[in-house]
Amino acid sequence: MNAHHTEDMPPPGQVPADPAACKPLPMSTAPNALAERIKELNCLYGISNLLENQDVSLSWIMQRAVDLIPAAWQYPDNACARIRLDAEVYTSKHFTPTRWRQNSSILLNGSHVGDVEVFYIQAPPEGDGGTFLEEEERLLRAIGERLSKVVWLKRAEEALKESEERYRVLTEQVDEGVTLVQNARFYYVNPAFCKIFNVPSPEKMANGWVHSPPAGDADEIARLYEAVSGDVITGRVEALHRLARSEKTCWIQVCHSPITFRGQPAMLSTFKDITEIKEQQMAAQRAADLLNDENRVLRSSLKERYRLGDILGRSSAMQEVYELILKAAATDASVAIFGESGSGKELVAHAIHNHSARKHNRFIAVNCSAIQESLFEREFFGHRKGAFSSAHADAPGYLDMADGGTLFLDEISELTLNMQAKLLRAIEGGGYRPVGGMETLSPDFRMISASNVALNEKVHGGKMRSDFFYRIQVIQIQLPPLRHRKQDIPLLVEHFLRNMKTPSGTARVPGGIMDILTEYDWPGNVRELRNVLQRYVTLGAIEFLSPDPEVRREAVPAELHLREAVQHLEKSLISKALRQAGGNRTRAAALLGISRRALFRKISTPGVP
Repeated sequence: MNAHHTEDMPPPGQVPADPAACKPLPMSTAPNALAERIKELNCLYGISNLLENQDVSLSWIMQRAVDLIPAAWQYPDNACARIRLDAEVYTSKHFTPTRWRQNSSILLNGSHVGDVEVFYIQAPPEGDGGTFLEEEERLLRAIGERLSKVVWLKRAEEALKESEERYRVLTEQVDEGVTLVQNARFYYVNPAFCKIFNVPSPEKMANGWVHSPPAGDADEIARLYEAVSGDVITGRVEALHRLARSEKTCWIQVCHSPITFRGQPAMLSTFKDITEIKEQQMAAQRAADLLNDENRVLRSSLKERYRLGDILGRSSAMQEVYELILKAAATDASVAIFGESGSGKELVAHAIHNHSARKHNRFIAVNCSAIQESLFEREFFGHRKGAFSSAHADAPGYLDMADGGTLFLDEISELTLNMQAKLLRAIEGGGYRPVGGMETLSPDFRMISASNVALNEKVHGGKMRSDFFYRIQVIQIQLPPLRHRKQDIPLLVEHFLRNMKTPSGTARVPGGIMDILTEYDWPGNVRELRNVLQRYVTLGAIEFLSPDPEVRREAVPAELHLREAVQHLEKSLISKALRQAGGNRTRAAALLGISRRALFRKISTPGVP
């Protein structure tokens, strides 16, 4: 006990301490460490929380931060604070600068841009650690670091906004559509995009889903984003899209590029209307294809001038027809084909179509003589569902089906004046309306007509409108009858027989029968020749069936010996010459190119009249 007391005594020569000074401070005056720590955290949290406010300025944040600082100090009622940032100064309430001061620097990218200072307005109670606590020194450094981060973030945000504004101004001046997509939603669209896709204003698209746009041509816009999944792409994506609109077809070149916007993945897209360029390219391609086709046909014609497509003939008359076909195919002008029945008018129409730029589209053939006037509009213009009692669905007309291709009107002279007027309006650019429809359609087709009568006679007789007459025959092609190109008959016979297979193989025509075929006038033209050959292949005999009673109907055996064939041919030629000469033997001999005596000798041969 005494030893312990001795330890409490002061060393010899030292004045004993004041007992009162050695007593511990009362519990009420001792700092509450937990409470002080909470004040520090509240201060730092409050400064950080200021950044959560949207669209506030840096000055707003600094003023509220300087108001928060004094409450975190040991004597908050005696404390005040000041923030100096560049040329701006922010102070707390009752700010009074004194000599009791502490400060910390505010740095931006390592450079000194300001200070945060804390002052005691009046002298604080003297403590062992000086005017300010060590914890307050650390807190002020933490505040300085926190404010440095705030300055950096706000300056970056302001720079981004300035950059966005410059970019926005730039995009609003360009002709290309521009969009910014983030999280599969539209963040920004420019006016050019709105114009391309009929969006009332950029604001209508704000925050709208990419694959379900809220305004404009929503289906088209969504389709242009089908190549990308939302806005997650790893590289540049380019595509060319064809938009089929009612007024015209548009071509849009789309480019999607991945970017980082406000620290998150996003997608910047551009939309360029290249319709005019594409149309020029397609026109150039059509012209190039047309030239290639013409060159191919011309090269082919040099080698095998006896045919063009399915048309056969070596005669000079057919060579002229071939030239007209190629020239007509190189244009979109209306073509009128004239010729006797069976001369091949539809084959010529097909040849024009197949050698034109429209060859990949449809060829629609219409027999005008079979069109009833009461049904004309339904047949040519089509109808809409419900237009009449049996109209259970929309149905296209001939003009719809021929869109982009060729409309062939056979026997066009059979159209009535009323039908001509309606068709003329449709092909002259006025368009037409389907039966039961409200919209006006204007299809693009090339018209080719055919007739076996002279149309000018129809005009003079009041059965054809003169304006319709001039509209349908910009280019005229006159087909020669078969009797005017008999040198083509052997070629036609060979072609038809090659396609008429028999069990024993390809049929052949002996020379004598070929002479008979060549000598005949063929009022039914090529169609009649094909039918005669079909009967020959089937029945084994040549038989002409002509509506002309003066034309002799005769059956010619298919197999003849040479002498018999020659005799039969002489008999036929002499009979024809006598008929043409009216029974005058002298004139008949002159027609046959033999002497009158030779004719008498042959007539005296049995079997010759």
